Amino acid sequence: MGRLRRNKVAMAALGLIIIIVLLAALSSVIAPYDYAAQDLMHMMEFPSASHWFGTDNLGRDIFSRILVGGRVSLLVALAAIAFATIVGCALGATAAYFGGWWDFVVTKLLDIIMAIPQFLLAVSVSAALGSGTLNTALAVGISSIPRFGRMMRAEVLSVRSRDFIEAATACGSTNLRIILKHIIPNCLSSTIVNVSLCLGGSIMAISGLSFIGLGVQPPTPEWGSILSSGRTYLRDFWPMATFPGLAIMLTMIGFNLFGDGLRDAMDPKLKQ
Repeated sequence: MGRLRRNKVAMAALGLIIIIVLLAALSSVIAPYDYAAQDLMHMMEFPSASHWFGTDNLGRDIFSRILVGGRVSLLVALAAIAFATIVGCALGATAAYFGGWWDFVVTKLLDIIMAIPQFLLAVSVSAALGSGTLNTALAVGISSIPRFGRMMRAEVLSVRSRDFIEAATACGSTNLRIILKHIIPNCLSSTIVNVSLCLGGSIMAISGLSFIGLGVQPPTPEWGSILSSGRTYLRDFWPMATFPGLAIMLTMIGFNLFGDGLRDAMDPKLKQ
């Protein structure tokens, strides 16, 4: 962790992530207005002291909606990546450890899924399951499984032949115990880095699904849906599209830069 602390860019990105997460977590307390409260007498007002980010086409406070939308986006992204991590790592670990026909089936399945562009796959799954918060998380999670599965398979292949695995086998440990107690803990660093790098992309995918109407549905605010509702007025009223776009951009930059720094800090090849 010392190398990570010396990486100023990564630490700045971590600070940005902490600020975004705190604002989203405390959105119900910080938000100055009810995100769903309409005020038709103050529609499409530009930023002011009373409305920091202005109001939308229904008179709702954009700042409050972005705060609550951030909580929705982050929770859906965490659920999607948690699902992809559990399923992908389980498939990759068992395929590499047992080998044989199971390895062949899992590898080909992951190759087939990876042949489809990730966002296109998420759109297809979301269209099949239907829109909604849970289905959006499932769509993004399913499209992210191959990345975790292939990463875990490669890690387990390198760990499986080490002496402590042979020792555990000689002591009579079951396959399940070896995988859970010995193999997966030695692959955690790569998994953590992969999670941090995937979170930014998952937020972008969730916002993209909401933008085209296949993600989180109104009246629940989400950055992508807020951005979608503002594109109609982009030429004459920029705040509705600009501020949610900036929120998506800053969140992605934060997770990507922190993930890069975390990868550099945990990569044994880069240690002096």
